[in-house]
Amino acid sequence: RSQKFEMTENIGVAITFDDNNQIRVLESENYKETENLKNECLDFLKKIVNFNDMVGHLTEVLHAQAGKIEEEKLKAVGARNRIESEAENRKRKKQELQTLINEKKIELERLNSQYESLLKVEAEQKLLIEKLSNNESNQLIM
Repeated sequence: RSQKFEMTENIGVAITFDDNNQIRVLESENYKETENLKNECLDFLKKIVNFNDMVGHLTEVLHAQAGKIEEEKLKAVGARNRIESEAENRKRKKQELQTLINEKKIELERLNSQYESLLKVEAEQKLLIEKLSNNESNQLIM
């Protein structure tokens, strides 16, 4: 129960006492509404602070995830580069081996020709030795 004293003569404001005998410039109903509004504002402020904290935490998590994603992207690029370079290395190695095979084929042909030439020379020398042996045998017989 509030007691009401009006001082409207000089200032036009109603001064009242609340249930705790506190002096109030507002009507009791207006004061309660103001207190409710204050409490709602405090609750809203707490919710905003909580929301801000959650957004801050989410931002930190997203930054951490972005860092991990960037790291994985770099790993993937590195792996792709290694694979591409490996393909190039294999191609180069294949060319080197093909060149070596060609060189060995040429050497084989050269050695086969030399071998055939030596076989001819050997056959000619055997023939000459046989002729000379036959000539000496013939001369000895005579």
